Amino acid sequence: MIMSGTLSNISQRLHEVNMLLSTCEQGSLSFGQALLLSLFYRDFSETNTVVEEAESLAEKDADQLLKFSSALFSESETYLSLDKTSLQVVNFEALFEEYLKPFELRYEEAKAASTELWRKYSALNNRLDFLPLDSEEYMKLSVECDAKKAEYDTAHAQTDHLYNEWQQERDRYFCVYCFKPMFLDVLVERLHGIAGSILSDINRMKEGKP
Repeated sequence: MIMSGTLSNISQRLHEVNMLLSTCEQGSLSFGQALLLSLFYRDFSETNTVVEEAESLAEKDADQLLKFSSALFSESETYLSLDKTSLQVVNFEALFEEYLKPFELRYEEAKAASTELWRKYSALNNRLDFLPLDSEEYMKLSVECDAKKAEYDTAHAQTDHLYNEWQQERDRYFCVYCFKPMFLDVLVERLHGIAGSILSDINRMKEGKP
């Protein structure tokens, strides 16, 4: 998911990744920390966008491009020098599933309660079928049946809400489930090369070389 302004924030985002990697302990990554890594990969994996923005900025503001590229080159060099063995034992799939579990449990509990209310409503409704329409018992049971139906409708709507919330969280953070540390290594190596090439091109331009 690449947005405009990639060059203006990629270095800061990579700096956050570097700070995390330099301070995290072996196998102690939290879901939030795993999310930081996976979002960086998700947001910047389309490196063609970096190249396209650099080409556009070179025509408008070469000094700004030099600033952005220098920062990216520095941060990528830092990343490549860090010891990242602690990431190799992290189970990103498990972190994702653990994060989602409370959403799933809330939905399952609501679903069970809703199902039970439907069972009670159906039982009341079935009893009505065997009562005379003008009987006092029918009138009393009809009111009770309507109340149970309203209770079910409220519970059913809450169940739908919790299901949608669960699925939204799943879709929003599925990048954690799919993430592998080697993906980030390959990406940063590519970014390091791109930043280096940009800096070389700018230097040649300043020296008047083709």
